[in-house]
Parts: sequence; C-alpha cells; structure tokens
Amino acid sequence: MLTRPGSKPGPAWMRRFSERSAETNERRRSLPFWLFFVIYMAFILVVIHLATAVVFSGERSYSSPAQIAGIPLLSYGSTAKGVIAVGRRATGIVAVGGLAIGVVAIGGLAIGALGFGGVSLAVVAMAGLAIGWRAVGALAIGDAALGGLAIGKYAYAGNGVAYGSLEASGRQKEHLT
Repeated sequence: MLTRPGSKPGPAWMRRFSERSAETNERRRSLPFWLFFVIYMAFILVVIHLATAVVFSGERSYSSPAQIAGIPLLSYGSTAKGVIAVGRRATGIVAVGGLAIGVVAIGGLAIGALGFGGVSLAVVAMAGLAIGWRAVGALAIGDAALGGLAIGKYAYAGNGVAYGSLEASGRQKEHLT
C-alpha cells in the first residue's frame, strides 16, 4: 500500500467517524449522520415495500421487451434476471430481493460490489452483518471495518469493540519483529 510520509494508513473517513462517535460531548456534529441514517432508512423501507409487493403478488413475472446486451432492462418475479431485477432471487446490475446478486445488491442476503441489507458479502458492504473490503454495520468484518463490533486490518468502532491487526479505533498496533 502506498502512503505519503507522515500519513496514517487506513481510510481517513472511517477514522474520523469513529473518533467523532466516541466523543460524547459533541451532539451537534452527529446531526448529519442521523439525517443520513433517517433518509437511508426511509429509502430502504420504500424499496423493500415495492420489492415485497412484487414478490408476494403471486407467481407473476415480467421481463421488459427493452434489452441491453441481450438482458431485459427490467425484470421481476420469483427468479428475476435483468439489468434491474426485483424478486426472491434477483440477479442483475441492480438487484433487489431476498437473495440479491449484482453490482448493486439490496436485500436480505446481498452479494456484489455494493451490498446493502441484512447480510452483505460485497466489496463495499453496509448491513447488519457486513463482510467486505470496506464494511459498515453492526458486525463489520473486512480490511477496513466500521461498526459496533469491528474486526479487520483497520477496525473502527467508536464506543464499540474494535479488533484490528494493524489499527483499532485509530490506535496503531505495535508489532515485534
């Protein structure tokens, strides 16, 4: 990993977030986080409402006649495959469903580059259980992890528990060589 002389390794935004959340006397600065969190939760509730309306509507399925590279632009049903896929098992560029596999995956189990959901296995994962290169969640496991319980190379937990092999909550680990 390349770093500038004098700079700390690991993602700076995770370090700053962890330090701010550990400070109890600064309630004002946490307003942007809570605003983001409320907007994020409202968005997820709307998406999940639309997804469950499609999934529980019976055995209807739809694949749009418009195609991109031979893949339907929009597809929904129990096993949806398309650029935008909504269903129980959704596969596509943007996948929303119980098991979502795609570049952007939103669902109960999300697998992809960007994963949002209950359990996410992704490059950038944001979930209750987040596993990935950059992981944010209640239990975050990854190269850089931010969460209530963070485990990784660089782990940040604010007031939570952080276990990092190189850095934990902004404190550098000492190694004997």
